[in-house]
Amino acid sequence: MTKKDITKQILAIHTEETLSKIMAEAKSEVENGMADELSAELEMLLKKAKSSSEQQSSNVVAFKPRPKMTVVHSFGSTELLAAAGQSLGDWFAQPMSFGGAGFILDVRRVIGSENEVDIYLSPNNSDKGGMEKTLAAYMGKSVEVVISNNGEPLLEANLYIDEAGSAAEGSGVLIETNTPKAVKGNLSIDVVIKD
Repeated sequence: MTKKDITKQILAIHTEETLSKIMAEAKSEVENGMADELSAELEMLLKKAKSSSEQQSSNVVAFKPRPKMTVVHSFGSTELLAAAGQSLGDWFAQPMSFGGAGFILDVRRVIGSENEVDIYLSPNNSDKGGMEKTLAAYMGKSVEVVISNNGEPLLEANLYIDEAGSAAEGSGVLIETNTPKAVKGNLSIDVVIKD
């Protein structure tokens, strides 16, 4: 003989009987049509539910999702000094040297624009060899680049690299972050393809 939990079985029977009674009462009440009181209450509840779903908070801002990016090649990276910038507006105030990549990055804000910039790459210490080696695969081409601070994108731009690999220039936009923070640590320039 198997052991059975009698309390569990009695509870299940009671629940089934109660649900059957409720269903029978509901069917009998609406059999000859719905009562005016019930209909009015139902309509009021539906209106209330609809109005609460339509309300939107004015302090919520919707952001469009960023496209996924695949890094194809990293041009180079540099370690920023602790005082490189306290906000997104001034991290690029001075040209930055990417010693290992052989170039200097110069970012200049377009006059009369909030977030448009022009960017320039020039050889570091007039040694064109390092820059040519870094940009060899992209000579004579336009590429899309992202400048990031510790993996957080700061700037997206289209960059044209000349045929000799001794200069590059382009234009782009600053990416505003939700929370302004100091730009410090590692700054990198990557060629990307958006998915």
